[in-house]
Amino acid sequence: MASAQVQRITHVIAQRGDPWSPGRRIFGGTHRDRNDGPKWDQALTRTSSQTGDVEQKARAARFGGTTPGRRAAIDVANQLGLKLDEPLLIQETNHTVVWLRLFPIIAKVGTHGDSAEALIREHDVASAIAVRGAPIASPLPGTGAMRDRETGLVVTLWSRLDHDPDAKADGPIVGQSLIRFHEALDECDVALPSFRNGLERTRTALFDDLRIAALAPVERAFLRAAFTDLVSRLEARAFPEQRLHGEPHTGNYLLTPNGLRWIDFEDACRGPVEWDLAFLPADGVATFKDVDVDLLALLQPLNSARVATWCWVQARFPEMRRHGEHHLALVRNAWPKAS
Repeated sequence: MASAQVQRITHVIAQRGDPWSPGRRIFGGTHRDRNDGPKWDQALTRTSSQTGDVEQKARAARFGGTTPGRRAAIDVANQLGLKLDEPLLIQETNHTVVWLRLFPIIAKVGTHGDSAEALIREHDVASAIAVRGAPIASPLPGTGAMRDRETGLVVTLWSRLDHDPDAKADGPIVGQSLIRFHEALDECDVALPSFRNGLERTRTALFDDLRIAALAPVERAFLRAAFTDLVSRLEARAFPEQRLHGEPHTGNYLLTPNGLRWIDFEDACRGPVEWDLAFLPADGVATFKDVDVDLLALLQPLNSARVATWCWVQARFPEMRRHGEHHLALVRNAWPKAS
């Protein structure tokens, strides 16, 4: 049964066409090999000659030096009968992400308190908009969110796309692709939270001295004052809302042979379109009609204050610290001048 499932999975991936490029074959996926977390470029395990799941004791010995997220990804692959060669850790910051080599499959594992709900919603959203032709990297066909038997962690599987790290997408291309994404998302009936939920989670983290301890007290006080003021100004405004990606920054799309493909939908939400546009360059914003420029000018530093908060929460990773310093500078340049 497992063998038949492997054949079905690999056959479907190999044969499926890209909805934005009919007739061309490509392996899809949701994560490039980014530098936003620690690399772990050694093999997690090598294939043995035996079939079926590895015996519990042997598995414990083999993966004893790995994290629960890595073990969950590999154990789910074993449950599906996938015999792995050299699984590769891609990142381990917000989630654990593993390429199940040599299969063109990415495993995404929720390792934090609210990860399970977010990953399940992300998978539901992606599945719904993929069939509507959205320019995204899709979930692995025929699979849903799964819970690893041993760790209890939720794992989702995604097709893997080839990303060209040297390719560049100018603002209009990104903007036009995001418009297509929004159009497909508008037809999706998966319930999405308000973007305000993310702001409230940010407030909780920002005002927790323990979680934000890596940020110097003076900078901490500044960021708290800016965030509080910007949220207060936002609450005084009225604006239409729609379904959004939630995090359409440059790290959340891939540049593939068939064009730009969006990834990472766990922050999909409802809010003003200007919330998504806050991530885009000016020429990308220009592809959208009826933009509230005053609201955008408010949301840009507010979004940077949010991003800075979470980067400083994870400042143990050097890359996160650099991003945190960058976004803190953006807030300082815009506030209190933001309208």
